[in-house]
Amino acid sequence: MHVTIENFFCPYCDEVTEIYFRIINTILFSGNESELRTGIENLKQKVPLEEYFAYGYGAHHVWVCQRRPSDKNRIFGHRIMIARF
Repeated sequence: MHVTIENFFCPYCDEVTEIYFRIINTILFSGNESELRTGIENLKQKVPLEEYFAYGYGAHHVWVCQRRPSDKNRIFGHRIMIARF
């Protein structure tokens, strides 16, 4: 996996900072798309991933955006990272 940090990360609480690094580790320890999808699903069961981040899959990548602390239904206007598989 190749992770590109595209924009800044807003560490507005300890929990969001921990989840941010767990996302990066999940991506880096995945050997292929299947392992990545499984890893993200496992992470969702352990931490409130979708409360702080939005993510999605493309044909050959996964992207991650951070949710706004003031309104969790909105995300910042840029991706914070993309990982190609």
